[in-house]
Amino acid sequence: MTTPAKLRMIVMNGQKILQTQNNTEWETMGTIKKVDEGIKPGVYNIYLAKTPVDKKQYEGQIIHVDKDNAVFYQQVNKDYIVHQLNSVDGKPVAGKDVAITYDGEKATLTLIDALKNKRTLKI
Repeated sequence: MTTPAKLRMIVMNGQKILQTQNNTEWETMGTIKKVDEGIKPGVYNIYLAKTPVDKKQYEGQIIHVDKDNAVFYQQVNKDYIVHQLNSVDGKPVAGKDVAITYDGEKATLTLIDALKNKRTLKI
C-alpha cells in the first residue's frame, strides 16, 4: 500500500476516520475506529506533514501510526512531521507526547511528561 497524495484524519465523538481526496471529494478509507486516548477532536490534515531534518529535535503528540506504510505522524505545534517507523528506536504510541531527536538516519524517541508542559494559574 502506498501513501495517498492527500490524507486527513477526522476525530470526533471518540471516533477517528481516515479519508483520502479523490478528485474533489473526500472518501473514507477503512473503518471508523476508536480514537487513541489523548488525541483531541478536530481535523488533522496530515498530508501537509514534512520530513524530519537531521540534528533536530521534535516535541509533540503522536497523532497517527500507519503500520501499512511504516510511518507515523507527529503534531509539533501547528505543523505535522512524518517519521519512518524503522528509523526510530522504541515503539511510537498514538496519543503520547514524545520528543524525537535525529542523529543521522537514526532517531531516539523519549516520552515527555505532559503535565510539565501545562500552565497553571494560582489564585
